[in-house]
Amino acid sequence: MGKRTRAGALAAGALLLTVGCSGGDGSSRKDGPDNPNLLLGFRTWLKTNDSKRDDALAGHARNVSLDYRSGDRDGVVEVLTDYGPWGGAEDQVGPLAKAFTEWWDEDPAAGSARFLGQGGKTAKKTTLYDGDKPSNLLEEFRSWAAKNSPSGERLAPHITQLTIGYGAKGSGAVTVSTDYLTYKDNKTQQNVDALSKAFADWWDGDEGAETVTVTSEDQGSHAEREL
Repeated sequence: MGKRTRAGALAAGALLLTVGCSGGDGSSRKDGPDNPNLLLGFRTWLKTNDSKRDDALAGHARNVSLDYRSGDRDGVVEVLTDYGPWGGAEDQVGPLAKAFTEWWDEDPAAGSARFLGQGGKTAKKTTLYDGDKPSNLLEEFRSWAAKNSPSGERLAPHITQLTIGYGAKGSGAVTVSTDYLTYKDNKTQQNVDALSKAFADWWDGDEGAETVTVTSEDQGSHAEREL
């Protein structure tokens, strides 16, 4: 059984976020290590790989998110665990962090990972990828929107954050944040609607998430679409 990898890549001008596999074991996409839901893919890899790693680690990972912020070189993975609370997590999270880093296998879709204990405090940080060609999904979406969406060139600079969250009960959800302020711009709702449509067009049916929500900075306007 080969070592699993996951890869973030663009296909046909849209995001393709998948969990790859360098050695097949017959698992289906729905419940195998190649599941595009990063939490379920990681959990399954822990349970099916042929190393001596403790399978019980899988149950301690509760949520995984992939986050890109304006101005950052690459993305950050955040893994919520049930360790802790607080200081206790720092002593417990090490094996899980080591396993996640091994599974990620230097995928350029994120440069680092943060592991959180109960209460939300960061218990450990690890490096996932430090190469010279990181994938930045926020910048990829901005670039695509500016070139391919009506009013995209005007709207794209207002995108400040892109987060994909994965839980244990299904596909992920994307949140796109903007710096629009509803009380300052009466076209804010129109703008977030346009960005939600642009994102859905860019995603183009790719796996890994079912919905996208675009929000204003003050949360006064939002638009949600199915992917």
